[in-house]
Amino acid sequence: MNFFLPKNRFFSRLYWGGKLLRRHSDQIFMYWCVRRSSGRRFSSYCSYVRDSRKRSNVILLQIFLLFSLLGFNGYSATKPSTNKKLYSWVDDPAQEAQRVEQAGARLREAINNPEYEIDHWIELPTSPSSRKKSLHQLSLREAILLALRYNPNIQNVELDRIIQRYQLRLAHNEFELQYALGASGVIQKNTFNGVGSDTTRTFVASPELKLKNKLGTQASLSIDNNVAIYNGYNPILNLTVTQPLLRGFGRSVNEAALLNAIDMEQLNKLGLKQSVVDQITQVIIAYRTLILSGNNLENQRLQLAEAKKSYEINEKKIKAGQLEPTGNIQQSYQIESLSLMVEQGENDFNTASQDLLQTIGLDPEMHLSVPSDVTLDKIIVPDLQQSIEIALNHNTQYLAQKMALRADERAYKTAKNQQLWQLDAGGSVQSGTVNDVTGLNGGVRGIYNGKNVNQSARLTLTVPLHDLNRRSQLVNAKIRLEKDRINLIAAKRALITNITNTINNIQSLAKRYQLAQKQVKLAEKSYALEKKKLQAGISSALDVNNTQNQLIQAQSGLIGAKIAYLNQLSALQRTLGTTLDYWHIKLRYGG
Repeated sequence: MNFFLPKNRFFSRLYWGGKLLRRHSDQIFMYWCVRRSSGRRFSSYCSYVRDSRKRSNVILLQIFLLFSLLGFNGYSATKPSTNKKLYSWVDDPAQEAQRVEQAGARLREAINNPEYEIDHWIELPTSPSSRKKSLHQLSLREAILLALRYNPNIQNVELDRIIQRYQLRLAHNEFELQYALGASGVIQKNTFNGVGSDTTRTFVASPELKLKNKLGTQASLSIDNNVAIYNGYNPILNLTVTQPLLRGFGRSVNEAALLNAIDMEQLNKLGLKQSVVDQITQVIIAYRTLILSGNNLENQRLQLAEAKKSYEINEKKIKAGQLEPTGNIQQSYQIESLSLMVEQGENDFNTASQDLLQTIGLDPEMHLSVPSDVTLDKIIVPDLQQSIEIALNHNTQYLAQKMALRADERAYKTAKNQQLWQLDAGGSVQSGTVNDVTGLNGGVRGIYNGKNVNQSARLTLTVPLHDLNRRSQLVNAKIRLEKDRINLIAAKRALITNITNTINNIQSLAKRYQLAQKQVKLAEKSYALEKKKLQAGISSALDVNNTQNQLIQAQSGLIGAKIAYLNQLSALQRTLGTTLDYWHIKLRYGG
């Protein structure tokens, strides 16, 4: 198969290291088409699709600048708006775009206010069935955008953000005003022998307010509203204040749970980001795997066709007496071997297409077409030190380890505080009339007239003696802290090692790609020379077929080397935490 890539290119301005560079990428690609019909195998053919999206000229992160020089599948940042073209494979693209956008709006509302879920359903969209039998041309950018909307793993972590946000709300609620209203009513009937009966009705309404501050101070205010049929209305106000002076005193102790929740919220955001990055990387790899399997299948078919031509030529030579009767046995074996490879290639192609649909979250019956090649205009090996610096600031696992260390440092301070004596100062005020027989001090004025006020102050001391449970808490906290410090150093070194190995692999794959380019050029020259020799009568058709097969294999190796290089770059982006920046994706749902 001859690959035709017109030299119609566009230029985008990029800055790298203070220098203005230009990057070009081909606009026109040849597309592999994945088609499914009942009772038949997948077949593939090619069509041309023009893609003239331009990339943004402003890139913030340095690593993003680095990767942009690679020139593969770059797209400008898109606003979070509905895109009808993205849903062109459904019956009503506008309606599907609206359905997805409305579900996104409900999700954003629920994340911002988790109690929205109490009275509503989110109902995130699933991919509708594909009723159109026509092919849908799918670029890598579109595959990623569809995965962000339909991938079930991404949807699950988005829904988890609602629960996670509510946990943060509960942590803040500890230092907010707590209020409650209790009420009870009692009707009591007493019957006396020979005297008669008596009925007593009593109603009690008791509002209560509680507040705790970050120093550990706790205040409680309650009013018992007693309403009886005979004694009237006699409210009683109770105010109690308690302040720890040793154990439980201080912001570092009382704020520990809140700060842990804040760190956990940040960690949950990183978890959402990492989950999205993982799925995007899977889509990228599945997309390129389909391209590679399509190329392999096409090359195997070409080799099989050439083998059959050679077989026919040999048959003619046998009939003409120019070749012995057994001269075609080896060629027959070659045909059967290539037929087996084609059968395996078709199965790999079918599997790769289904894997891509499943990774995106689309209907398995959907008909897709993807490019038959990927563009790579310039080989760039990322700078090691710069990549390490970016990873230490963005890698999710490393940042999570740092947050775990902070949380255990707070736990250690709390455990130390728990070893102190319990010394609490408190006071209480009770105002009101329980039972007013005069009728002069009842009602609300019984609270503030100053005639029925009880005041008290107290100081409570508790000295723990040989309290092993509290000592165990301190020992455990110190051990966890020491282990976290060790794990943080180990995580940093492991991250540096991973990045170093990845960049070494990128460098090796870049050389492999350059060697594959040279191999293709040499194979092309050899094939052209062999055809000239055939025309001159000094070479055979079998020799021409062999050199053509070598050219096909070299072209297949070139595409494989190119995709391996790009996949390794995608893996590095995932490790550095810059995948979303490269694809101009900003999380709207709690990220």
